[in-house]
Amino acid sequence: MNQRLPIDVLRALQTVVETGSVTRAAERLNLSQSAVSWKIKRLEKQLERPLIQREGQRLVASDDGAQLLVHARRIIEAHDAALAHFNPVQLQGSIRLGATEQVPMAELSNLLGQFSRQHRQLDVRIVVEQSHVLRQALVDRELDLALHQDFIPRIETRDHLLWTEQVHWCARPGWQAAPDESVRLITFGPGCFYRQLAQERLSALGIRWQVVVECGSVEGVVSAIAAGLGIGLLSSDHLDKRVEVYRPFEQQMPLPEVANVLRFAEDSPEPRLQALQQLLVQALHRG
Repeated sequence: MNQRLPIDVLRALQTVVETGSVTRAAERLNLSQSAVSWKIKRLEKQLERPLIQREGQRLVASDDGAQLLVHARRIIEAHDAALAHFNPVQLQGSIRLGATEQVPMAELSNLLGQFSRQHRQLDVRIVVEQSHVLRQALVDRELDLALHQDFIPRIETRDHLLWTEQVHWCARPGWQAAPDESVRLITFGPGCFYRQLAQERLSALGIRWQVVVECGSVEGVVSAIAAGLGIGLLSSDHLDKRVEVYRPFEQQMPLPEVANVLRFAEDSPEPRLQALQQLLVQALHRG
């Protein structure tokens, strides 16, 4: 057996598992899909065992793959640290990044870890908040850049579009709106634009409503919907088996797509911000 474990092959394995997709891994690594697949197959042939497997819509590490990744992460981190040490271009200072829960936090954490290893003189701080809070923080210069969400007609020219998804009326399986009662509404809070949209749609049809739950977290809203406390709006990425799309409202009050975008606080961002932007766009953009 070949005793060498090339860095580029280990990085390909790590990226496929982090993104759950050969396609997205190829985009992040600036390689073709066939090149990424070939690297994984070559590594599996070398070690004589499968390293990834499909689980639903995602690719995940096999038991052997997970064990290899424990070592691979240390090898890659040491490799990147050595390159950063001898890199003549040193980005310094701090970056204040905002993000919503709509961004896959495990993937974002891995990206920021990679960025910090490559730029050890940079201090990256992250704030997770609702989109309207992040946008105001950009205006107030409390953040340097933010991954936020808004409806497509409201995004600005300075927003870098990463991906779009559909918004749905969601309820507990079997839930029915009582025609003689107010619709019980589950929301992300008073400033949430999902809540504003739901209220506008209901009021336009003369449907009475009352807010029964206000929770800033996606998990909290999903749990409240799943418990049958009422109906709420969720984007496609946060649908799971605990809730279902409520078809009567979908037909009566169709909802728009929402855009996930990256925005700077300044019109001419500094190199340190551009470096992080390039990494985020490359990794999170969904073509």
